[in-house]
Amino acid sequence: MNRKQRRAAQTQLQEAVKGLRRAIALRPRDAQAHNELAVALLHQGELEEAASLFARAVALMPELLEQYRNLVATLLKVNPALRAGFARVADAWPRELPDAEVLEQATAAAVLRDPLLRCMLEAGPVRDLNLERYLTRLRRLMLDLALGSSANDKVDESTLEFCCALARQCFINEYVFAVSSQETEKASRLADRLTQALNTADAVSPLVPAAVGAYFPLYQLEDSLANHDVDARNKSGHDGSEIGSVTSRAVSLLDRSWPAPVQSLLVQQVAEPKEERELRDGIVRITPIENAVSVAVQRQYEENPYPRWVTLPSDRGRMDLNHYLHQLLPAASFRELPSTGGIDILVAGCGTGQQAIATARRFTGARVLAVDLSLASLCYAKRMSGKLAADNVDYAQADLLELASLPRAFDLIEASGVLHHLADPPAGWSVLLKLLRPGGFMHVGLYSRSARGQIRAAREFFAEKGVVASPEGIRQWRGALLSTPMRSVADYADFFTTSECRDLLFHVQEHQLTIPEIDAFLRRHDLAFIGFELPPQSSASYRFRFPEDRRMANLAYWDVFEKENPATFASMYQFWVQKP
Repeated sequence: MNRKQRRAAQTQLQEAVKGLRRAIALRPRDAQAHNELAVALLHQGELEEAASLFARAVALMPELLEQYRNLVATLLKVNPALRAGFARVADAWPRELPDAEVLEQATAAAVLRDPLLRCMLEAGPVRDLNLERYLTRLRRLMLDLALGSSANDKVDESTLEFCCALARQCFINEYVFAVSSQETEKASRLADRLTQALNTADAVSPLVPAAVGAYFPLYQLEDSLANHDVDARNKSGHDGSEIGSVTSRAVSLLDRSWPAPVQSLLVQQVAEPKEERELRDGIVRITPIENAVSVAVQRQYEENPYPRWVTLPSDRGRMDLNHYLHQLLPAASFRELPSTGGIDILVAGCGTGQQAIATARRFTGARVLAVDLSLASLCYAKRMSGKLAADNVDYAQADLLELASLPRAFDLIEASGVLHHLADPPAGWSVLLKLLRPGGFMHVGLYSRSARGQIRAAREFFAEKGVVASPEGIRQWRGALLSTPMRSVADYADFFTTSECRDLLFHVQEHQLTIPEIDAFLRRHDLAFIGFELPPQSSASYRFRFPEDRRMANLAYWDVFEKENPATFASMYQFWVQKP
């Protein structure tokens, strides 16, 4: 490009920046405009403002988090200091770098005040191994900083904001970051200092609760100094029924005056768990839970509610189910539901409510019943429903194997990620079909045997080693797995939090199915297969391979396609069927 062309390109870019600034002034919640302006400023070298705008775009459009690798690449582009430290830690791993090389004094401020990094820490789990390793080392620096602090020290604002954001990340990922025995001892001492200060009403540096909250949940802060083992606190969970055990000492943290970042941290780690505890008595149980497998699965999700989510994709407004399916599966053929002004939906195995709330916000006139085995998961879901004003969802505790007697029928039943955790998946599927109205739709998610070979290998590896699915065991062995031929399991998004990693690699009950098995069930029950949910690239590949299947609904062809492309359904078979 010659000088004249470069000048013309710069002028064009400047005009684009001006236009995007005007657009944001008129539409301050336009995520796309924020993102485009950030890209333009990145090209101009305005890195700090670009980072701020990228962070705003993520806050307005949380689905950007689904493209996590792209987001990490953007983070490193807008912050050269962070990129350099990130690379040093990644290149040295597993060798330990000196603290000064992890975070150079001259560039520390640029890392700690980065708004995009803080946004990513607070908006969802970190899902990048090298970023996790970098943050693990920064957490250790934060611990030492807090240990050396006193109540009279002035705390740099950006340092405190970053420390609180990192503590919030650790709570979100359920303390899955690796921790050394030396860190455990230091964090225990710091927790004792915080407890002592609360007992005596002494002042304490705001860095102290931030650092403690990065190693174990503050709602479990001890009422006395008797428990010096941080990992013992974690073993009982920031998970399960123990979430109800919000200590009085933890609640007393809420009575103190703290800087805004610490206040936000305490909302997450004390006030919200306390609210979940208070919701327990309001959730009804509509079936017994007696099946041995159901009881074992219930216990897992009481201990580790899944997933511990923070944000939902943008609310794009409501639409009727027929329109949604035409939009989602444009090649599909199905009988449309008659328009009645409302739609009854059952979400079977709703977990912590992410799917149920998204469904309730998606469909016009939706009336949602969401059921799950785990009371802890349901409390999380109900709290999030209140936070997001999803008042058209009712929650109940139930075993779907016992739902046949439920005196209700549904136009849509969602059973994604639940049937394969039953003792007998076809039996549970048959129960749900009894609750589906004629012409009703079912959205099903099942694990693919073809796609989960590495998961089976990892499970066998852990079984041979006698690994226990405790928080400590998961932290230790997920790291060990990375030095084996099964390290590709880290490509799964579920590798990056304790509950999700347990669900992925240590589940007490999991079936993996094949397309012919699914086809056989559909034929036995005379169900019409409508189509798979897949990324556009996979759908295009299938159309190229089987152009004669215009509806993309020939399961024999799909079986051939999966054999040729075994990773197609790496997440799950996600598909739609219709009852006659």
